[in-house]
Amino acid sequence: MVIDDEKDIATIIGRSLRSSGFKVCEFTDPVLALEHFMSDPKDHDLVISDINMPRMTGFELVRKIKQIQPETRIFLMSAFEINQSEFQIVLPSTRVDRFIQKPISMARLIAMI
Repeated sequence: MVIDDEKDIATIIGRSLRSSGFKVCEFTDPVLALEHFMSDPKDHDLVISDINMPRMTGFELVRKIKQIQPETRIFLMSAFEINQSEFQIVLPSTRVDRFIQKPISMARLIAMI
């Protein structure tokens, strides 16, 4: 699942991942993404989400997803610098697998997955 409030970014990431053989659903609204996730949590191995979004931040989304399905891998993205140690203060009990600094090449993102 890819969530970014900028439609172009969600679309580009989704297309790139699909062309590499991944099954992907894209969302620009984190609330709708969470509703979709809750409909079948086991169907989602990885969630790639922007941090700064309206209605619900990536941090809030991650916390809710992990409460539902703790095994789901999470990649958080931001155009701003991400300080991993600061993140652990904000969400100390929530495991995030990768922090991604935007922009990122699709080849690098696919290698991370």
